[in-house]
Parts: sequence; C-alpha cells; structure tokens
Amino acid sequence: MEERKTAVIVLSIVALIGIYFFVVAPYINLKKAHTISFKDCTISFYYRYSIDTTEDAYYVAQNQLGLCLCKAYDKKPDTTIGKQIMKIYFKYGSVIAHDTLNREQRDNLDTVLKHRDEVFNPKILWD
Repeated sequence: MEERKTAVIVLSIVALIGIYFFVVAPYINLKKAHTISFKDCTISFYYRYSIDTTEDAYYVAQNQLGLCLCKAYDKKPDTTIGKQIMKIYFKYGSVIAHDTLNREQRDNLDTVLKHRDEVFNPKILWD
C-alpha cells in the first residue's frame, strides 16, 4: 500500500513538471525586448528569439520609427533625419496611393511628411 502512495506522488510530480515545461514555460521569457533608434527616436518592441527583419513586428517597429522621425523633422529639419525617413519609406513604408501624384512627387520628402500617417501606418501591418 505504501508503494502505491509513493508511486502516485512521484507520477503526480512528474506530470506537473511535464505540464510546466510543455504548457507554461514556452510562454515565459521567450520574447526579448529589442530597440531600434535613430537620433532622439527610440522604438522598443518584443521579439521571440533573435530579430528577423522579414517579419511584421520589425516592419511595424520601423514604421513607428518613421513616424517619430517625421515628428522630429517637423520640429527641427535635419538632412540626416530626412535621409533616414526616405530610407525607411522606400524599404518599409506604404506607397502613397494618389492618382494625382506622379512617381517623382510621391517619392519626395515633403509629400512623405504630409502623408506620414498613411505612409507609416503600423496598424495596417497587424490587420
């Protein structure tokens, strides 16, 4: 009878440990905080394991950085900030979809700043 009690206790402990490692542990501390920054703008985002620049979380972080840089550029125009805004626009931003604008007007910094909420909208990527 004593062996059965011991066996039940040991099996219960093993089952609880198994549940912990297969159900609870994968959701704890697997997401790591990462940051991207340029000048005064810093964006923090969480990512599993290491950064994969092809996934949506990185695109959203880049778009948030683009929005922050646009606000910084409005306060104090700087050519390096402008170049970084255009770099993010060409690589991660949405193309401005106005029929009245030609390609040269769409790819202009002033147009990107004017339509920044449309160009760097991070919510579009999550939908």
